[in-house]
Amino acid sequence: MGDRRPPVPIGRDDALEVAREQLADAGSVLIVGPAGIGKSTVLGTLAASRPDAQVLRASAAEVESGLPYLTLLDLFTGALAEQGSLLPGHLRAALDAALLRTVAPATPQDELAVRLAVLELLRVLAAQAPVLLVIDDLHWVDEPSAGVLRFVARRLSGLAVQMVATERGSGSARHADLCPQPCLELPLGPLSQDEVVDLLRDRFDGSLSRPTMVRVHAASGGNPLFAVELARALNARGSPLAGGEPLPVPDRLRGLLAARLAALPETAALPLVVVAAAARPTRVLVQRSGVDPDAELVEAVRAGVLAAEANGSIGFSHPLLREMVYADADQATRLLAHERLAAAVDDPVERARHLALARNAPDEGLASTLADAAAVARRRGAPVVAADLARLAAERTIDEGRSAQRRLDAARHAFAGGSTAEARRLAAEALHGAGEPATRVECRLLLVELAGQDQSGIEPLLDAAAADAEDVPRLIGRVRLSRAAKAFYDGDTESALAEVKRAEEAAERASDTESLVKGLAWRAYMEAAINIRGSEEIMERAAALSRGLPLSSAVVEARHITMTAALRRGEVAEAVRGLETLRAEVERSGTVSDLADVLHGLASVYSRAGRCTDALTAGRYCMRLYSDISDRPPGTGLLVAGLVELAGGTIEQAETYVRAAIAASQAAGDEDWLKGAYAVQGQILLLRGDAVAAVESMRRSYALEQRRGPVDPAGFLWHADFVEALTAAGARAEAAHALAEVRAQARRLERHVVELGLDRAEAVLAAIGGDPRAAAERLAQRLHRWAAHPYPLEVARAWHALGMIERRAHRRGAAREALTEAIGRYTAAGAAPWKLVAEAELSRLDGARGAGLSETERRIVELVRSGATNREIARSTFLSIKAVEANLTRLYRRFGVRGRDQLAQGIDGN
Repeated sequence: MGDRRPPVPIGRDDALEVAREQLADAGSVLIVGPAGIGKSTVLGTLAASRPDAQVLRASAAEVESGLPYLTLLDLFTGALAEQGSLLPGHLRAALDAALLRTVAPATPQDELAVRLAVLELLRVLAAQAPVLLVIDDLHWVDEPSAGVLRFVARRLSGLAVQMVATERGSGSARHADLCPQPCLELPLGPLSQDEVVDLLRDRFDGSLSRPTMVRVHAASGGNPLFAVELARALNARGSPLAGGEPLPVPDRLRGLLAARLAALPETAALPLVVVAAAARPTRVLVQRSGVDPDAELVEAVRAGVLAAEANGSIGFSHPLLREMVYADADQATRLLAHERLAAAVDDPVERARHLALARNAPDEGLASTLADAAAVARRRGAPVVAADLARLAAERTIDEGRSAQRRLDAARHAFAGGSTAEARRLAAEALHGAGEPATRVECRLLLVELAGQDQSGIEPLLDAAAADAEDVPRLIGRVRLSRAAKAFYDGDTESALAEVKRAEEAAERASDTESLVKGLAWRAYMEAAINIRGSEEIMERAAALSRGLPLSSAVVEARHITMTAALRRGEVAEAVRGLETLRAEVERSGTVSDLADVLHGLASVYSRAGRCTDALTAGRYCMRLYSDISDRPPGTGLLVAGLVELAGGTIEQAETYVRAAIAASQAAGDEDWLKGAYAVQGQILLLRGDAVAAVESMRRSYALEQRRGPVDPAGFLWHADFVEALTAAGARAEAAHALAEVRAQARRLERHVVELGLDRAEAVLAAIGGDPRAAAERLAQRLHRWAAHPYPLEVARAWHALGMIERRAHRRGAAREALTEAIGRYTAAGAAPWKLVAEAELSRLDGARGAGLSETERRIVELVRSGATNREIARSTFLSIKAVEANLTRLYRRFGVRGRDQLAQGIDGN
């Protein structure tokens, strides 16, 4: 059931898939790309994915490229020591000489003997097992070794010898003739922005903000080595970059590009800094800033520092050069460049930015210009730019109270852009300088929001905010909403509801429609779970009020809750449409936090709609965003990622995420998410076949659920699995009790969507404790009744359970039919982990007729049954195509059949 492949390097899964297909087809792979692009990492991953092969390695280096036969020494020393006795004596002697055991080859005849010896040694090795030659930096292979490899490569036809190698370059490979044919040239390009962010988050444990990592991606040009080195220099710096401050470029990277700059005259300094400081440099812009591109930039173009495009744009040939030029410029040159650009640009945001970087002194006129530009940038959907401009405005503001308000604006913009640490710092500074009570309330409420999953320490902030709110209804209403969230975190639903109602009253008095919408949506959500009548009407009122409001976090939350309620009623299509529309709107003008929440909802909706691949994409993106906006990975994002992996990814990855979600939720003291994480962990353990461990985890979830008050069983579908786990673990009385409790709550809330899952669990309980045939017949009837169930995976799970019950009833044909139906439905939904388990159970059902098959043969037969080609079987089993063909030939002979079409029938008949 597990995936035996090594971890995939970030951003290289497509390249690896292509390379693996080539290797499965008995070809070689030559990975081509510039320095630092990740060729060696991909090489290592491919080598590790061939456990069936004898892997012979060599790593060439420029300083050693003049030493003869050094690559052969790396490749064949061990193999010659073990297998050399099988070579003819004169060939063994020649190869010994080449590998420095005696004396180097002295004549053309000796050189030919070395080549023949290597060819013969490879034949000997390939007769025992496939051979994979792995050579890093093929371009540095010494010429004598290259001559031998070139000779051998042309003479390996029919032998199981392949090569995986790397070559530095940006065009076509120059050394493909050293590789056994057919050889695939595999170019590696730059990583995308998200891939670089994932790489840096993984390497530096979330110590860099997303905006900083995005800037590193731009400066590195997507080169992973450059990105890692820049990030390492930033980490060593120990403090975040201020707006306009250059990236520190480490010496290791400078050496790769500095020669281009060294050739330029001193007079090029200011023109280059003008180009480096401009957001979108063009010929027209640099001319307006006082630079003659035809005179002052021509040498930079000739030296390969700048590139001039036909459309008039001017840019650095590599983005790292831009960082180096700006970082190395003296302060006076930078100020002059920004002053000139401020006079040359037309865009108000760009002009304000250049003015701020050119003038450091406090100036209310400049501060006001910057504040206005920040508002424009935020409306354009650029919150990170807005945050930087608002911070600069605060620094240029003379009045302390107004400076605090502008710093608070900067904090809000930073939070919208996902820079949580920066937002927290700015909000704390604003609070320290704020004179107005209203500003202090807003600062504290933002700090509460920035606390994230761990709400345990926010009580003092709320108390102080309440004191400052005095009798201002708008402020009181917002503080009450934050108190309601804290009460819910504490598991006190009664207090949470009371605070929400008071918040609604305050919002009504203040005509604060935004807070009113948020309060109504929260109240409807909580009251629905405890079966208070009228929650639907409250939800409808919140939805109606939200339609006339501009997009804000409160509006996003209310609309999200509305779609969640639709999903729980089984109105899946409506929930999908609503959340997809909301996602598009949030991506245009919402915050990163809002987008993460909407993606969480989409991942859940897609899973229930039977769109597990879409759920996987949304859930992984959701986790990435939650990680971007948190100081440490929150249980929220980790659990969402675990859920989508359990639905459509791999069970191993699901287990990793959920284990981390439990730890994160425990650290945050968040019992609401902790109970969900325990439940999912139980589902994973049950899928793995460990019912006892599953029960242990699920009991923790159920206990938390009972302590925190009534729940909506349609909120998270796990209770049927709890009943199944208890039944399988022998706790049938406890299973019956839990089933009755959950079913009663589902009926009170009219959550018909959970009935099929509970019917499935009831049938499993009845089959193990009584008559499996009667249980199977009842479940089959329920399946007929629920043929149009809105959750496709629930139907597939029921067919799966029916197959297992029929097997217990010794009705193998009916069991096979039900399992096959389940597999088909899992396949349609993209539910890979569940499909693998159902396929394994179908294989065990047929195991008696396939007795005597090895594990490899059994897997091959399963894949033949599913219609897989020999190439697909080779990829799935990590065998060569020739090995697959040999196994099939043996199976045909053993069972007296003539081909694939007869194989399954022949095995079943034995």
